[in-house]
Amino acid sequence: MRRLAAGLLALIVLISCAAVYAASGGESLITQTYLEETYVPGVLEQAQARVEEKTQSIYQSASSVLEGRHSAYLNGGSSASALTDYRFKEGDVLTLPAGSGVLLLAGGASVSTGTLVDVTAGTALSAGAALTARHRGLAAEGGGTVTVTSDTAVLSLEGTYTIVPSSGVDYNALADALRDMGLFQGTGTAYGSGYDLEVAPTRLVGLVMFLRLIGEEGAALSSTAANPFVDTPAWCDRYVAYAYEQGYTQGIGPGLDGRLYFGANTNITAGEYVTFLLRALGYTDSGASPDFTWSTALDRAVELGVLTSAERTALNSGSFLRAQVVYLSYFALSAPLKDGSGILLDKTAASSGVDKSQLQAVMDGVAVSRLS
Repeated sequence: MRRLAAGLLALIVLISCAAVYAASGGESLITQTYLEETYVPGVLEQAQARVEEKTQSIYQSASSVLEGRHSAYLNGGSSASALTDYRFKEGDVLTLPAGSGVLLLAGGASVSTGTLVDVTAGTALSAGAALTARHRGLAAEGGGTVTVTSDTAVLSLEGTYTIVPSSGVDYNALADALRDMGLFQGTGTAYGSGYDLEVAPTRLVGLVMFLRLIGEEGAALSSTAANPFVDTPAWCDRYVAYAYEQGYTQGIGPGLDGRLYFGANTNITAGEYVTFLLRALGYTDSGASPDFTWSTALDRAVELGVLTSAERTALNSGSFLRAQVVYLSYFALSAPLKDGSGILLDKTAASSGVDKSQLQAVMDGVAVSRLS
């Protein structure tokens, strides 16, 4: 580029000199020696200086951008060359520079500052606008921030970004811990570790978690008991058959056709799941002197020290999702058994044949506070 600029300038100078010479009737006003040794070299030197000045300006601009990105990395920034999904909790804030992408897969999130372009819908989202699930978004010029608005969420990110975590309950960490302890599994969903914490749990989910917490999943899977229910999928046939044989469930009763139904796809409520937890701890809701009833399970759980008042309030006022199942299950492991022989974790380990110290080691690595 420099040689081309120099050549053009030299050509212009020579043409100008020729024009001066011609205009004077053939008599040169400037000697050829001056042109070759003084004037042209000076012009070329000035042109080269201007080119170098412009090149340095471009370099400094690019360098500033790269240094800014490097600084972001050093201060907790990250990047993804292609859309990659991550789990977040309520209140987490994602800062996206211009051009970075985001795709909401589960849960809720909204634009906090700046502008996000909804590429799928062809619209611009300003502060306060909610992200639409499965719509690809790009941060507009100047960038923007996105805040998670649900208990948990799964977002796929692309490009550079930084995350400011909130102090909210980390249901994701609790799910990881239960998974590592062998007490929680995903649903097979291809994103968000397959946890589906944003989905309402069914009676099947509640029953399976109950059997795992009391350490009897292995016994259930090897059971040869008959399954009296007609509405249970094949994957949970052994769980339901075993639970019925042990008297842990009676299903929802017979249908109009006279056959017995478990209510496999019916969503389980917070009270119904806490009923399972209280049973796991040795309390009964049947017989002549029941310890509680399913309709009073939440209140009774507070009285027994299984739940806090804040947890009861949250369960009564909010949605009951798989995230709450994970939360209740995790903290129930530290609740005392009715007979005073220890905590639920002791029972889980003893019945499943797992070394309690291994389970406890996982729990010791979790720093999630309860609602209080």
